[in-house]
Amino acid sequence: MRKSMRAITAMLMSSTIAMSAASITAMPSFAADETTYKITMDTTENHSYTAYQIFTGVLHESTSGTTTTKTLSNIKWGSGVDSAGLINALTTDGTYGDVFTAAIGSATGDAAAEKVAKQLDTYADRGDDAKAIAKIIGKYITGSGKSGTQDTGITGLTAGYYLIRDTTATPPEGETLSEFMLEVVSNVSVEAKDETVTSTKTVTDVNDSTGASEEGQKNADYDIGDDVPYVLTFKLPSKYDDYAKYPITFTDTMCEGLTLNSDAKIYYGADDTTGTSIDFSSAAATGDYAGGKVYTYSIDDLKAAQEAAAAGTALKSLGAGDVITIKYTAKLNSKAKIGGAGNKNTYNVTFASDPTWTGEGENEPENPPTGQTPPDVNVVFTYKLVVNKVDEDAAALNGADFDLYKYVLDENGENGTWTLVTALNSGTDKPSKTGGTSGSQFVFTGIDDGHYKLVEKTTPNGYNSIDDIEFDITPNENGDLEDVDLGEATFTADDAEGSLTGSIQNNKGVTLPGTGGIGTRIFYIAGILFLAGGSVLLICKKRMGIKEK
Repeated sequence: MRKSMRAITAMLMSSTIAMSAASITAMPSFAADETTYKITMDTTENHSYTAYQIFTGVLHESTSGTTTTKTLSNIKWGSGVDSAGLINALTTDGTYGDVFTAAIGSATGDAAAEKVAKQLDTYADRGDDAKAIAKIIGKYITGSGKSGTQDTGITGLTAGYYLIRDTTATPPEGETLSEFMLEVVSNVSVEAKDETVTSTKTVTDVNDSTGASEEGQKNADYDIGDDVPYVLTFKLPSKYDDYAKYPITFTDTMCEGLTLNSDAKIYYGADDTTGTSIDFSSAAATGDYAGGKVYTYSIDDLKAAQEAAAAGTALKSLGAGDVITIKYTAKLNSKAKIGGAGNKNTYNVTFASDPTWTGEGENEPENPPTGQTPPDVNVVFTYKLVVNKVDEDAAALNGADFDLYKYVLDENGENGTWTLVTALNSGTDKPSKTGGTSGSQFVFTGIDDGHYKLVEKTTPNGYNSIDDIEFDITPNENGDLEDVDLGEATFTADDAEGSLTGSIQNNKGVTLPGTGGIGTRIFYIAGILFLAGGSVLLICKKRMGIKEK
């Protein structure tokens, strides 16, 4: 039995490999050619191929300048084809039936083989026709054929006309299978035509304080409680029109720090500006994403969905190279990781990988073989601010309380206001604060970039209040924080912890003199001196008055 037909695709007859009409003339005077040949596959890595002999005969090669002509004579049916089934399919086909019926006439057996070969040659340079006929032939290949890889080549082939099929069981990530290749065999190098399809996932990063918005990012930072906007894309292959059926599944895996919102829409091509609401199915995630969920959205057959769509819709107009886009938001929830590796999710697409699949060939699977695009990982970071309250000797100081405010623009990017961090978002999923007047450390958890203000809400008894402290949190594109030097205070970054940590100092007030101190004696003495001085003055004045009399 030949290898599983998972993953095959369609390249076709070219003028460099096709037989010329004049060359396919029966020449029974030649003896059978017992020489064996090798096909070297010029292709991407990790693919395997199988060659099925459609016709056998005697091979002649002649070279004129840089052109080599291959002539296959004494043509008979090969070992890798169901000839009766193929003749019936060719003569009854809705497009090519009349042509092959006229060409074959009343010929049967090997005589019919020569007629079919001559007619095939007329389609050698007609790409779409060649592809269509190769698909018909592909339904009637039989036996195990001869197999090989791009490393080993396909060896031990006798002269003949072969259909070469990509029989890779599991194509490398993102790759389709190659097209059918029709080749008159000698020692020859054949270029397989496979294709790489792509999918991407990006996130939009927004700074609440400045209004700056950057789309198409791999990493972003958000407050806990924020809705994070994601964009998923998948580009249809250039050979999309060759597929008989196109199943597709979009898979998005989220860690436990992200919760999918019910706002997903799918957009079919650039002309679709409104999108269609969709519901993801979900299952528990495992491994690196344990605690999170795997979300999937599947279309059993994109081509059938197109046919069923109303005329004029964006889905109806999908074609090769068009991009399918899914947009949604996910909430950064209270289980989000602070700093470190951040909060990851990953996205990939399972897609039909074999444009030669018809569902009708011998041993073809019921459904098309599929491949997968490489996982595309996004990360959302969130951070914390740690404030240590100390006295002038750098010792822990209890009795203070702080509030943290963020400067936030309105939805129009204007009219900024100072918003209490712990009130930035409603519900339980919002930035939090620990610490108060009973302790000396205050932690504000689940915050992102922006302009902040630290306000001392309560000052420890006997200490002077401090002015409000304004500063910026500015992580780089990898989620790494920068130290913040404010002169009177320095916040030091710790990327593993996702934190900025600093000490805020309070100084004692002035201690006024109390009862029993030297200060009261000074006041008493001063008072006595004042009274004594007054008496002297009064006596002197009186004496002076007497004398004047």
